[in-house]
This record gives sequence, C-alpha cells and structure tokens, in this order.
Amino acid sequence: MSLESKVRKVLGRFPYRITFEIRDGVVFLDGEVEAYEEWVEIGLAVGSIKGVEGVVNRIKWKDYPEEELRRKEERRRKLYEENKGRIIGEYDVVIIGGGVTGTAIARELSKYRLKVALLEKATDVSVGASKANNGMIHPGVAPKRGTLKAKLNVRGNAMYDELARDLGVKFKRVESLWLITPRTLQKYRRYLPGPFYKFVSAYIFPYLVKLKGMLNGVKGIRIIRGEEIWKLEPKATREAWAAVYVPSTGILDPYDLVVALAENAIANGVEIHLETEVVGFIREGETIKGVVTNRGTFLARYVVNAAGVFADEIAELAGSREYTIHPRKGVILLFDKELEGWVNHCVTELRFPAPAHTKGGGINPTVHGNILWGPTAVEVPDKTDTSVHPEEIEEILERYREIYPDFPRHRIIRYFAGVRAPTFTEDFIIRPAKWVKNLLHVAGIQSPGLASAPAIAEYAVEQLRSMGLILEPKPDFNPHREPIPRASEMSLEELDRRIKEDPRWGNIVCTCEMVSEAEIVEAIRRGARTLDAIKRRTRLGMGTCQGGYCTLRAAEILSRELGVPISQVVKENSGRLFNGTVRGEEP
Repeated sequence: MSLESKVRKVLGRFPYRITFEIRDGVVFLDGEVEAYEEWVEIGLAVGSIKGVEGVVNRIKWKDYPEEELRRKEERRRKLYEENKGRIIGEYDVVIIGGGVTGTAIARELSKYRLKVALLEKATDVSVGASKANNGMIHPGVAPKRGTLKAKLNVRGNAMYDELARDLGVKFKRVESLWLITPRTLQKYRRYLPGPFYKFVSAYIFPYLVKLKGMLNGVKGIRIIRGEEIWKLEPKATREAWAAVYVPSTGILDPYDLVVALAENAIANGVEIHLETEVVGFIREGETIKGVVTNRGTFLARYVVNAAGVFADEIAELAGSREYTIHPRKGVILLFDKELEGWVNHCVTELRFPAPAHTKGGGINPTVHGNILWGPTAVEVPDKTDTSVHPEEIEEILERYREIYPDFPRHRIIRYFAGVRAPTFTEDFIIRPAKWVKNLLHVAGIQSPGLASAPAIAEYAVEQLRSMGLILEPKPDFNPHREPIPRASEMSLEELDRRIKEDPRWGNIVCTCEMVSEAEIVEAIRRGARTLDAIKRRTRLGMGTCQGGYCTLRAAEILSRELGVPISQVVKENSGRLFNGTVRGEEP
C-alpha cells in the first residue's frame, strides 16, 4: 500500500473532512475539527504510519488562537525589518536554543576550530523544559526499538560519568526499581483467571521488560523478588510481586548540567547571546545567509535549530517546516530534603498498557536529598503553559501513594511544570533540512532528551560534518570546568580559611541551603543576571522556605553588583521582583 493510501485510510477513521499532501515523506494536514484533543489525535495517528518522516498539522480547532498568532506575526515582521541590516558578526555555526540540547551541541562544537554562536531568547540558559524535569538519566529501556531515541538514550547514558566529572556536575547512579504489583496488568485480569494472573504478572511480564531493555542495549537488568526488593527500598509497598532492577539509571540537576555545558563552551570560545530572539532568516535560494534577531543579524555558514517547543516555528521561518510540535505538559512535586532516605532509587510501578506517549513518571531522589514525584503528561495548546492546578497535584499523589503508602505527602515544598516538545512521529528528529541546504533540525527532543543529550550533540556534529562542515580538532580544547564552591559542602576548617580571605563567605544569605554572599557574587561574575539565574547556580531559595527569607537579601546583592536600582532587579526573563515604587528610589 502506498503512503498516500495509508494516510487516506487513517484519516477515514475521523468524522471530519481533512485534506492532505505529501512532500518528501512529510505529510501536511489541513481542515477543521471541534477540539484541540482531536487535533492531537489526528496528528499522532498520521505520525504513527510507517514511512511518514514528519507531520505538519495545519488543522484548526474551535478555539484556534488566530488573533493571537496574527499579533505575534506582526511583531516578528517589525523586528525583522528593524534588525536585518545590522550585522553582529560572521560565524561558522549558529545554534538556536539554550537548553540542554543547544548547550551540549555548543560544547561539542567547541572542540573544533570553529566560530560558534548560541542564541537564546531568555535571560539565561536552561529556562525552558531543561530546568523543569526530574533530572533522571534514563537507562534506555522505554524507547521503541530501532528509533533514534533508543540509540541515543543508551549511548548518552553511558557518557555521563565522564561528562559529569569533567564539568564538576553532581551525578549519581542511583539505579531503578520498577515494581510489579497486582495492578500491573489490571486491564487484562479478566483474561487471566485466578493464580494464572499472578503467574503472568510476576514471572512472565518482568522478563519481557528485561528482554526489551536488552534488545535496546541496556546492560545489567535483573529481576528481583521478596526481601531483595525491600532491602533496597525498605519503605516500598509490600504488595510488590517482583521488580525489574536497572543499574544504569542516574540522577543530576538538569539546570546545573546546562549551566556547566554553557560555561565550558564559553571557556572554549563559543559566544552565547542571551535575550536574543530569532525573528527570521536571510536566504539566497536554498541557503541561509543570516539569522535575524531582535539584536541584529548573525551571518552563518550553518544553522542548528535546537529551539525546543519553538523548533517548528523556527523551521517555518527558515523555509523548511517538516514537523509540528504539540506541547505536552508535565507536573512535578518537590518534597523537603528532610525526607532524604525515604527513597533510595528511581522507583515506579509498572502498568501495562502504559499511558500513551509517556514513560509514566515515578518517584526519585535528587542529588541534594529532595524527593520528586512525577511528571504527568498532558497535551496543552499553549507552548508556554507551565501552570499547575490542584487536580494535577491530586493526580500525582493518587498515582504514587500505593508505592509508598506511609510517605509523608504533606511535606511538599514546591510544585512546577515543564513543557515537552514532541513531534507527531514521537521520535527525535536530527537531520539536515529537506528544503534548506545548511539547516540542521534537532527537534522533537522530549524525554529521554536529558539522558540522550551528550549523544545528541555527537550525532548532530556528525550530521554537520556530512553536510560539509570541516571539523579540525582544537589542540587546546579544555574539557574541564570548575563549579562554584559551596559553603554547605565545606569543612569548618576550609570555610574558616575562606572567611579570613573574604568575609563574604561568612555572610550566609540563604540559611535553608547555606548559600553565602561569596557564592552569589561568583554566580553574578559568571553571568547570572536574574534571581532565578543565581538560584540555578547556587541553590539560593531552593530550601524549605522557598526563598521567603533570602530573596530580598539576594536582590540587594544583585542590585549592587549590577549597578542597577533594586526596583529593576528581575526574577526571570522580563518579570521584575517589585511592582510600583521602591522606598528610597525616585518614582
């Protein structure tokens, strides 16, 4: 059956008149539906067809934000016209996006004799999905066999020990326990009567999971039972019939990694331009000559599109839109670090069939002692929707309470959400653009994107080589980066020595996380310009009180070091900390 016939057959299942065209394996959809959920469903159905390399979903739904998009386009065109003639510089490679993918590619390119610029529209790196995930370095069992996700997940996971050492990033191989319980195959219970249900659940299903992981290249997977489970996780449910043990699972702070990648890339010659929004491209025929931003034009020989949830919009501006991003929000609950030890591994309860297009989330520790529950997976029409609603919190608490029935769930200190960037084919898209000669797509990087990031960077650079970029190794490349010293990790003797050299080490600004003024000043020296940027580099405000004690004190330091009035201090992006007039300042 031809690809056209397959698409027509799939679309025939829906009660709408949807038209389509196919160009070089990319399916373009047009029409109208009632609800956004149907827009997603149709896109996923077409994206699952074998042979489809991308889905551009131009279907409109009932509440389609036409007016909002029109205003956005008018603003973009105005900025484009104002800035296209202002040349910033010439570069071998311009990377768009300052998340874990973009910064990992920037660092990988910094190994070579190249002039590289990374453009990020926010006030800092790691402001999007890269800061708002659970920090889990997945082992590679979950991705579908044969996908780019599966290949790069396993490779990326294996690279983290050396990468974390080089960059001074805290990283732990905490291992995974995936519990098999009476609920694991609940949907099939009526087909598996009596003791046969337990036999299939406890003695057949876990080995199928193990086999899937082995076929993906994951090593060391074991099936454990009884006391061996509770020796590893003493407080886990006694309902567990078995568990799949995966030793290669790791954890880290994702924003710590992104900052480290960016700092090391800068140290090796990469330019990072913050608050620099891409508003268009200058093209000659099928070749991009310049990337136009709100600050001017960056002339480029090659362009890497690593713009996360906005990658499809960047591709559209460049003239090679080959996919649509459908945002998928995930909510996570953060518990107080006083609960450290309640959970020692990344733990979840396997349910089959699993929720569509998600690994199901779980419970995992962090490198600093907090415990995370989540994330969820909800399709949302707004790419910037990081809201959290009471019912989403309840969903998480209900989903995982049976794994740890005695867990003190009232010790939540924060909840947050991030927005994943899947395409309708649900795989990573890392390939040269089909209709622009010097554009590389690095899109659809959803979970396990963090685990895959080092391998994605390697793969992307090899793609650039295949496109004609000459890679001459840089003999003086330095892979090492020194993290900001932390007062909380120093011995009393070392802290005393530092205080004698610099009294600011003795001024503890954040008492929950024991963050000193000296650390804050060093974070600012390294480029932090907002309170949240300081937070990501020092853990200021990440403790029990969540900044209730230290925020104003940190704002005073930021004001002093930047030489700006305290009323101008920014929390994140354009969000100022204060509204109205601050006492002592001119109105």
